[in-house]
Amino acid sequence: EPRAIANGSDGNRWFTEGTTFTNAPAKIGRITPAGGITEFDANCNFCIPTDIAQGPDNILYITSNDPILMRFDILSETFLEPVALPNSNALGGNLAVHGNDVWITDFNNDSLWRYTITSAQFTQFPVPEPQDVAVDAAGFVWFAGPLDGIIGRLAPADGSVTTTSTAPLVPRQLTIAADGQIWFTARFVPQGVGRLDPLTGQVTTFPTPSNPGPVGIAASPDGSVWFTQTTAGNIARINNAGVITEAKAVRGSEPFGITVAPNGDPWYTMMSANKIATLQLR
Repeated sequence: EPRAIANGSDGNRWFTEGTTFTNAPAKIGRITPAGGITEFDANCNFCIPTDIAQGPDNILYITSNDPILMRFDILSETFLEPVALPNSNALGGNLAVHGNDVWITDFNNDSLWRYTITSAQFTQFPVPEPQDVAVDAAGFVWFAGPLDGIIGRLAPADGSVTTTSTAPLVPRQLTIAADGQIWFTARFVPQGVGRLDPLTGQVTTFPTPSNPGPVGIAASPDGSVWFTQTTAGNIARINNAGVITEAKAVRGSEPFGITVAPNGDPWYTMMSANKIATLQLR
């Protein structure tokens, strides 16, 4: 059950493998551009890895349903000692790395956690029910709040939070496009993709016909955005004009997480098919 996927500093893609309703050990995996896959046991107790992100110094950061932040050294191919979250009932959710800061959503405690790598210290920021997180070039932290139907912005300097309604869409995951626009997916009906202009606060929504199940979303170097359609079994690209172009569907594959390689090719996980896929554009 591969879930999240991210670009690694070694030029490969790294992904998490979930263990929901199975006895398989939790793992992370590496897939090369040629398709070679190597797996590494996460050594956590019946945990389900949630998200993965590349940090500085060739270290990957991984969250799970355990209250820890896992770390993996790409060069030595070994897990480092995990870092315990300050709250024992914290639910390590989605991740974003910006400079020396690792941002973690904690839905259970209505919080974003910042782990400062250089000092090994956590800082807690109260925000409403964060589901996903991303950091823009200026260091502002954006999060999806699906229970309230909002996109929020946290200013780390003073902890202030501003929110914008995304009605009628309920945001699930988000990404920041090359031009700084905040894009998000909406899995609940009405399903669709939305865009928030951080300068004006204007939200533009784009419906996805036939309820294809938008979940993962990732920005492309060319300014467009790719997202997974779990129900339809494919991925799709959307540009600033709202034009959606779908890739070939694979029945029963359940695409989930997605990232875009530096050359523009999207890579994504097929959770039900137990596969990693890429769409080669050139």
